[in-house]
Amino acid sequence: MGVDGNFQRLEDEVIRLLDILEQLRQENAALKGRVGSQEAQQEEIRKLKERLGQMESEAREEAARREEMRGRIQRVLSRLDEISH
Repeated sequence: MGVDGNFQRLEDEVIRLLDILEQLRQENAALKGRVGSQEAQQEEIRKLKERLGQMESEAREEAARREEMRGRIQRVLSRLDEISH
């Protein structure tokens, strides 16, 4: 095999490697996009969980307030019953 044959073989190999490199770059870009999307989703989930925790806390506080009001109303009604009898 002559110098031209070796050069042609080397050139073909370089072209093949450049094609592989381009393919890997495209795959890398696609994967980075997916990672970015998943990170954004993960952040959104974190925020939603935080908000849910706040809402649950607020709901517990509101339930406690309602229960307190119910007790106060029952005490007033009991006093009214005592007065009317």
